[in-house]
This record gives sequence, C-alpha cells and structure tokens, in this order.
Amino acid sequence: MALYVVERDLSNVPAEQLRAHQREVASACLKLKSQGKRIRYISSSIVPADGRSFDLFGAESAGVVQEAHSAARIEYTRIVEILDFTPTFVRRDISRPRQTVPGTIGAPADTRRAKRTRQAMTEHSAPELARWLADGQRFFRLCLETLESADRLRSGSQTLESENEILREEVVRLRHKADMLETARAEMIAAFNDLAGHVTQAVDHILQRSEDGETTK
Repeated sequence: MALYVVERDLSNVPAEQLRAHQREVASACLKLKSQGKRIRYISSSIVPADGRSFDLFGAESAGVVQEAHSAARIEYTRIVEILDFTPTFVRRDISRPRQTVPGTIGAPADTRRAKRTRQAMTEHSAPELARWLADGQRFFRLCLETLESADRLRSGSQTLESENEILREEVVRLRHKADMLETARAEMIAAFNDLAGHVTQAVDHILQRSEDGETTK
C-alpha cells in the first residue's frame, strides 16, 4: 500500500465535530476493508494556526481514500501521495519505528510500489500496537462500567418492584378495611334508625297515655 495525505480545511468545522468526522472516516475504512479493498487510517495532524488538518492513510490507491471520504461525506481539499523519507540514523527512541525508502526517487514504478508495500506493512507497528492496547483497555473499562451500571439498575428495579408489590398489598388491605368500615357504618345507621323508631313509638305511647289520663280526670 502507498501512503496518502488528505488535507482538510477546518475553519468551519466545530471542535466537537472533528472527532465525529474521524470516527465516520474510520468506519468507512472498515467497510471498504470488509469489501476486500486495502486501506488503513494511520494518523491525524492539525495545524491550529492555519485551521487545517492532515490525515495519513495507507491505501492501494488514491481512489480508495477518496471513496472512504465520499462514503463518510467528509469534505477535503486534496489527496496527495507521499513517501516516508525518515533517515536511518534517527534513533527509534525519538522517532516512531518505520522503514525508510532510500533510492526510491527515480526508481522504476514496480520497485517503488514493492518498497512502499513492505514499508506500509511494518510502519508504525509499535505505536499502533500501543494505541490499540490503550483503546482496548479503555473499551474494557467502559464495558465493566456499563455492566456495573446495568447491575445497579437491575438491583434498583428489583427493589422498586418489591416496594410496589408491598404498596399494592397495602392498597388491597386498606380497600378491604374501608369496605368493612362502610358495612359497619351502614349497619350502625340501620340500628340507629330502628332505635329512633322504637323511641318515637315509646314517646307516642307515653303521650297517648298521658292524654288518656287527663281525659279520664
């Protein structure tokens, strides 16, 4: 695979949207790889003073890089092929490990393509591995936090369900008690009405006797 730089103008791209664009391009690259096309999203660099970004890709052709950006609907200024020309005397502890491409300028196209392919296979392997491990650890922590959160939610849901069941039982008990009180109230009203009727009859009887006695006299 050859190396390509995608230049983008970020002057009208909000900072929070930049990460979303990177995820969309990475997702588009994965889809193209699943279709058998060779492309790899290697890195991104930003020049804040100019409001521009330079994204590095390894791909079989510039057309594949263009296809990834079209699928992600990401605008760009240009796509250019580059050569990694880092000299061999630069120590690895101050530079990411990579293959250099000595003698590629002016060499036949097949020779340059073969050297770029070998270079792309080993380029940035250690930093990429470290980044993948770091991303994997973050993803693993996120999974654990999600599982713990799900357990807490499940436990809280079970507690709420138990409390709801207790409240439902209490409501049934209170309704039954209210029905009993209503029945008792109706019985008391009926007894009171009967008592009032007896009292009225007794009073009428007493009054009648009193009137009869006065009449006899």
